[in-house]
Amino acid sequence: MGGLSSRGVHRILVLRPNHRLGNTLLVTPLLSELERHFPGAEVDVVTGCEAAGEVFAGFRQVRRIHQLTRRPGHHPLRLLRLLHELRRSRYDLAIDCVRGSRSGRWLAQWSGARQWLAPPADTRELEQADPAWRDAWARSCGHFALDAVHVLRCALGVPEVAATNPPRLRIALRDDERAAGAATLTNLLGTPAQAPRRGRVLAIFPNATGSKRLPDGRFPAFYSSDVRRMAALIAACDAYISADCGVMHLACASGTPTLGLFTRPNLARYRPYGPHDGAVAVDEGADAALTAGSAIAFLGALPVAPASTP
Repeated sequence: MGGLSSRGVHRILVLRPNHRLGNTLLVTPLLSELERHFPGAEVDVVTGCEAAGEVFAGFRQVRRIHQLTRRPGHHPLRLLRLLHELRRSRYDLAIDCVRGSRSGRWLAQWSGARQWLAPPADTRELEQADPAWRDAWARSCGHFALDAVHVLRCALGVPEVAATNPPRLRIALRDDERAAGAATLTNLLGTPAQAPRRGRVLAIFPNATGSKRLPDGRFPAFYSSDVRRMAALIAACDAYISADCGVMHLACASGTPTLGLFTRPNLARYRPYGPHDGAVAVDEGADAALTAGSAIAFLGALPVAPASTP
């Protein structure tokens, strides 16, 4: 493969026009990969997520975040202004992060970037691609967060596939944010600040949507609309378990060992993939005893000390 040179790429546009927190966090492995291959470049991001500024804070290369509304077609003047700004920026490279995203692909093509990359939009596009690209895509690990990473490595001629040494989800917390999260956890547990912690602290997020929602009120609870405060608190815990949701991906990004519970057949596509992470299918008809056994095995395999952010 190959064809894309790391030389001469100074301005990069990353496209993920989606409003969900989880889908925004799934862009962070690509940002880490761009830091690796283009350490001197500036990166702009097009997103629909209102928390994107909090998610991408700490990525030193991110220069500007372009915010789309949930229905950009209902705001044509705002969309035209965005297109004008993108073309005026004269990007050297644009990357559409997701296969099948028509809006992301359209923006990549209309951005005026000198070069652009994207995973195959559908099976038809893949069949029409160069045989070398088809072979390269066949080696993709299939995880949502690593599609664009795999395409970038292939375009650069990097021999390792995305499944080899994959960049993790990441939210770059400052030391003071981590300290504040640890202090908040101490207050929630009602233990003296200097007292050693008894046992491990397991975080559970009950407020997912639909059938993934769990009853609350049985344990100490914490709420914050600030994504970074939430991440800092989770980072102070020893483990996290919840249904597949945005906060599950936030837990992964914080570096805390995470067990995801999946009710749909998308476990391989969205599962946590850190060294101490896990995933369990809990769709209708799943054996509750087996699910509980998987959770017990996950907790039993936790590292001796709380995991740190990668």
